[in-house]
Amino acid sequence: MAIPAISTAILFTTFFAIATGFIFKDMLEYQVHYWHENRQTEPRIRYDQPQVKVAYLLLTFFLTLFMGECLSVFRIGLLFAGGISVAMVLPTAFLVWVQLGSMLELLVKGGSQAIDIDSYEFGQALRTEASTQE
Repeated sequence: MAIPAISTAILFTTFFAIATGFIFKDMLEYQVHYWHENRQTEPRIRYDQPQVKVAYLLLTFFLTLFMGECLSVFRIGLLFAGGISVAMVLPTAFLVWVQLGSMLELLVKGGSQAIDIDSYEFGQALRTEASTQE
């Protein structure tokens, strides 16, 4: 039994999206670990290295292809499906990249507690307010 071409394309793009996602994650973890070990000499986490950008761009590329191929299953046209996937994935990927930079800056300035939602003062204020109302 032969697998339809679109199913094969979906399988391949899924595999490559996951693989490049793991590569990007490992590169990012390496950069954070390198910064942590060299805090005195490194003023920031260098997540914008060319190899990290290439891994992120490949991840974005494969996710765009994956989404376009998945949408084309509904027979809406390959060009229309590709347009929808580009319109959905590229702005989201850009916003995630910008947010990643902000999160890493917070990590540098305030340590891991700066990016932990439960350790913010707002949570403390809510707990204090709740206990005074009882």
